[in-house]
Amino acid sequence: FGSLSLVATLVVLPIASINMLPAIANSSFGNQQQNSLRVAQTQQQPVALLLSAEIKKLSRDENGNQKISWNQLPPQVVPGSILRYTVTAENNTSRNMRNLAVTQPIPDGMVYIMQSATKASATNSSVDFSIDGGKSFSPQPVIKVRGRDGKVEERPAPTDAYTHVRWNFGETLPANSRVQVSYQVRVK
Repeated sequence: FGSLSLVATLVVLPIASINMLPAIANSSFGNQQQNSLRVAQTQQQPVALLLSAEIKKLSRDENGNQKISWNQLPPQVVPGSILRYTVTAENNTSRNMRNLAVTQPIPDGMVYIMQSATKASATNSSVDFSIDGGKSFSPQPVIKVRGRDGKVEERPAPTDAYTHVRWNFGETLPANSRVQVSYQVRVK
């Protein structure tokens, strides 16, 4: 099957004025090629993708220690809220899936929280980021800035420049298995 490109149609959770976008998966298994296959929720697909979101809640335990919990999203979120997006990729085939990559756009009205993206546990897995709308990816995006002396230098991109997160799940996603990755954002 060559390079299999999947676009998942996901349920949009009720978040006031916040647009949740679907995750996009690319993978290969075998020698034939298929492109732009839409994942329908009612059909068994080679890779099923699910996107979920939770809101961070801080509280104190009986000893006064801070406790973090992740709860179901309320009907509306307020600026400053921290959300965690979790992408679940499930290999629904009886074959190992090679080179699976899932790309998740950072929703409008959100800012990525540095170092919050989890990495898959597979060998050779990685997390990359885009600051140009998903055209290019890097583990640590940089921007070019002109200094006072007129010289152009590279600096780490600010978090509000991040537009996409991409997970590469390593060499294989075993048959009939699933993997979860996540990242956090702050509501603007």
